[in-house]
Amino acid sequence: MKLTQVRGNTWVLDSWELIPLYKLDDHRCVLLDTGTVEQREELEETLDEAGLTPVAILGSHTHIDHMGSHAYFQKTRGTQVVMSLGEAGQIFSPLGLQLQYNNFPMALFPDYPELGTAPCVPDRVILPGEEAVTLFGAEFTILRTPGHTVDHICVGTPDDVLYVGDAMMTGRTLHYAKFPYALSMETYLDSMVKLREAKAACYVVAHKGIYEDIRPFIDLELQFLRQRMEELADLMTGPTTPKDLTVAICQTYQVGTQNPRTLAYFEHASEGYLRYLVSQGLAELRVEKGRLVYRRVQRPARAVAVMPPTGRFR
Repeated sequence: MKLTQVRGNTWVLDSWELIPLYKLDDHRCVLLDTGTVEQREELEETLDEAGLTPVAILGSHTHIDHMGSHAYFQKTRGTQVVMSLGEAGQIFSPLGLQLQYNNFPMALFPDYPELGTAPCVPDRVILPGEEAVTLFGAEFTILRTPGHTVDHICVGTPDDVLYVGDAMMTGRTLHYAKFPYALSMETYLDSMVKLREAKAACYVVAHKGIYEDIRPFIDLELQFLRQRMEELADLMTGPTTPKDLTVAICQTYQVGTQNPRTLAYFEHASEGYLRYLVSQGLAELRVEKGRLVYRRVQRPARAVAVMPPTGRFR
């Protein structure tokens, strides 16, 4: 990993995703997330070469590509783990992680190292209403941006750098992801509105980049999601379940994976998209032949667009 200065004492570890850190002094730092299990060795080597010990981890959320070494550093180096309340409730046990993988047998968790990052009981929990947290004399601001996960947060460093985690994604990452995950699309969009109004000298996007202005990327993501939602509605040619939609997405967008955990996660994401289509009046939930299915609802051409136009934010 390459250690790159962003502003002042705020740096990033540059890999396929960005992992920010704040230097408390020449020997101690606060990590903002820890990447994946696979990145652990490189992460630790880079920190050691720089002479830095992570004394705290201030995590954005509990997805496996962001919390891969929380428990490891806590156990091996006594690193304090700090999480928001909703995320802390998931990372403290394998059963908590089951909330993210409710269609994947917990008995198979040991076969996937990335799911072995729990349990990790946070040393400090950021409660609702808290707008800042002080760690070893440094104050970090908290911007709550749920939607991607139940209690996702963005973290501002003392250098006026805002780490947005997965509260938004850049264009190239969106294209690669095809259908970015959101636990609640409505809440995710609301958080992007909030994020667009946030003020900082610069912004670090985990997936991926360092920018002085993120508003154009937020507008681009809104356009992308609008198009994808309309395309999803077109894939509903009859009674549709999350499994049906997942198959249609994989075939249409050439998503190929033989990893059961990955496909289960993708199917879980499909549920969120279907719920959003229902909330927008483009689909309805029915009971047919003893099973829950979604059916597309045709709307007049003059109907309100699924996603808010980017002009809403200008």
